[in-house]
Amino acid sequence: MSQSADQGFASEGSGARGALLLRGGHLIDPAQGLDGQYDLRLRDGRVEAVGPALAADGATVLDVAGLLVLPGLIDVHVHCFTGLGTNAVAPDVQGVSRGATTIVDAGGAGHMAFPLFRDYIMPAARTRVLAFLNLSSPGAALNTRFPRLGDPRLIEPDAIAATIEANRDRIVGIKMHAITSAVGALGLEPIRRGCAIAAELGVPAMVHIGESWGNDQEQPIERVVELFRPGDIVTHMYTGQRGGVLDAQGRLCPAVREARDRGVRFDIGHGAQNLSFAVAQRLLDLGFPPDTISTDCSHMSLLGPVYDLPTTMAKFLGLGLPLRDVVAMVTSQAAAQIGRADELGSLAVGRVADVSVLRLEERDWTATDSMRQHMAVRQHLAPVLTVRAGEVIYPRPPDGP
Repeated sequence: MSQSADQGFASEGSGARGALLLRGGHLIDPAQGLDGQYDLRLRDGRVEAVGPALAADGATVLDVAGLLVLPGLIDVHVHCFTGLGTNAVAPDVQGVSRGATTIVDAGGAGHMAFPLFRDYIMPAARTRVLAFLNLSSPGAALNTRFPRLGDPRLIEPDAIAATIEANRDRIVGIKMHAITSAVGALGLEPIRRGCAIAAELGVPAMVHIGESWGNDQEQPIERVVELFRPGDIVTHMYTGQRGGVLDAQGRLCPAVREARDRGVRFDIGHGAQNLSFAVAQRLLDLGFPPDTISTDCSHMSLLGPVYDLPTTMAKFLGLGLPLRDVVAMVTSQAAAQIGRADELGSLAVGRVADVSVLRLEERDWTATDSMRQHMAVRQHLAPVLTVRAGEVIYPRPPDGP
């Protein structure tokens, strides 16, 4: 049996985990250097074969001609620990139902609440859910305007270590905010402690920059990035808020480029407040592209300006990044950033059958950044179906644009 993806392969939210052949799509897998028309055969939740004109070999055939067939998209910065007043969005709303097979909660839970996240939110999701553990013991249960790192007692190294050691299958690093509204009068000392704890535990630190809340004096970016080691992650690299990577004259701070040169990675983290098209274009012109594209999606941005990961990807097509580079930023490079390159981000034979099928639409639309500035874009990306560990899931209706 052969069927078109646009006609539907299974009922909404269902799909067999047996054998499936995706035929005739434009397959892009940067990890394997593949970019062309290939068939993809999945069986029992794993990739069985990749190549031209594959035999069905008993698999149900799905015609995906004219569509992009990609390794399951990875969003390395979301907020999906629902409850506790975190503005989080349920994992599947921003995950498999909008094209992403793996999402990573960025600091919703500190060590105190992580067992709740692990036992109640993660297993209920069809999306793979991973997490950066918040450096602060209470995590995002505290209001964003509360200095959640402003008291040394809110950082408990032994408890952090115990939580990470017991949950390395789920926790990929430690999240912290290098902004005055988070660190209070302690300055960068909490960030120094957090980076040291992450280094000792062998996980990356993901560090928020950009004074998103309050009118406090920003932390000097050159002092922030000098604390980072290879593999640590700066999120909100294109923020238009105070405390970003450009100086008042629009020049890239030399210490930021030096940080990248020594292996620090840079993430978008779009969100409601931290993507500026003007800053992004300036930094792209200066030869400073992202390592990863992520949404920082929450209830503050789900209905705009973020919407979902494919829409965020399309904004960077509009900013001039090549499609293959954009795909790498949400597949192979994202997997490497969270220490999962040997498991995720590729359609290599034997890997888990996580696949995102998107339509690249040639249409005019208006993209909006976090500063509510607009940009005319001529291409859009829309999810057509998601395969998560062999299960076919069709998208929910888009929130926009």
